[in-house]
Amino acid sequence: MTNRNFFAPQYALGKHRSNALDLVMKQDVIYVKGNTAICDGGGGALGHPIEYINVANLDGKSQACVYCGLRYAQDPDHAH
Repeated sequence: MTNRNFFAPQYALGKHRSNALDLVMKQDVIYVKGNTAICDGGGGALGHPIEYINVANLDGKSQACVYCGLRYAQDPDHAH
């Protein structure tokens, strides 16, 4: 059972298949009133380190958190 070909067909599509990115992209963009969004993953102890995300001058586009992928954008009614 140490033959490398024994395991190959099982992982033909990739060893780690996940729909996590699809689920994150289904989340609505979170609009903030200032120039900076603060993301901690929202999970308390299960969250991630605080990430400060600059959302100024994105021309209506969103910026994603590097840890969890939640997307943030500046609220157009509160743009400076």
